[in-house]
Amino acid sequence: MSKLSKFKSYISPTEAAGLLTRLIGEDVSTQDLNQMYTNGWLTASYNCMATLVKLKPLLDPEQHAKQVSVGRYFMEADKDCGLCVGFDLPLDQVEIGQHDRSYVLRDDEGNFYALRDNSTQEYLNEMHDDLPYFEDARLTPQEIYELAEFANNDAPVAPPKTRIKKNYNCVSDVQLYNFPPDDDRPAIQPAPIEIRQVTEPPSFVLAVAALVEIATNGENRKRNQSSLIDEILDKYNLRGLSKSNLEKIFSRAKRQLAEAKAAED
Repeated sequence: MSKLSKFKSYISPTEAAGLLTRLIGEDVSTQDLNQMYTNGWLTASYNCMATLVKLKPLLDPEQHAKQVSVGRYFMEADKDCGLCVGFDLPLDQVEIGQHDRSYVLRDDEGNFYALRDNSTQEYLNEMHDDLPYFEDARLTPQEIYELAEFANNDAPVAPPKTRIKKNYNCVSDVQLYNFPPDDDRPAIQPAPIEIRQVTEPPSFVLAVAALVEIATNGENRKRNQSSLIDEILDKYNLRGLSKSNLEKIFSRAKRQLAEAKAAED
């Protein structure tokens, strides 16, 4: 673990786990960091290539006010107004029209800006096929040092609040943030706008890897991973099941199975 991590703007989850391990004197895994991210103690930065789309309420003012009061937002596209090459999670999500859903950035006045992927022309959300996994995220060393300070202090800690972060990865006429600048909501939020990356238990990921191994390495060897993916796509036309997404899932599961086997040796 390099002692120069503190001077970097971002570090990988693997490097962050090594840094936190050194700072608190006990082993920390990327899964541990993922859980802390899920619970609101960390933000994660992701690369993208997306168009900023300013939104406006889909409902009339009275209906919109009622929906906002319970934390729901139904919007429609107003105009394209910039480019975004990176964003921080967690973010709010809103419903766009009748069928779409998107992560949104906010400006100083609380306006919403959706992220529309330039390659697919689909809005980025937690179900987007090309959204990276947590292992592909970037974390700030500052937040890792903050975690270490909390961990090394025996005093209890208050639940985390949302981290308001300026977005420096967007080209736009307005300054954008992950949440409105005056937002002080708890980090763990109620559905439907809570942004929470689900962390599968290790047994789930290992089970996926074992099933893939059995299906592709049987006596008859009728399948390989590629043909197995083709079979799944032929049988299930479901959102979230794309070739690239399945390749990511299988690759991650295979890696964790190999790590688990190595740990048993």
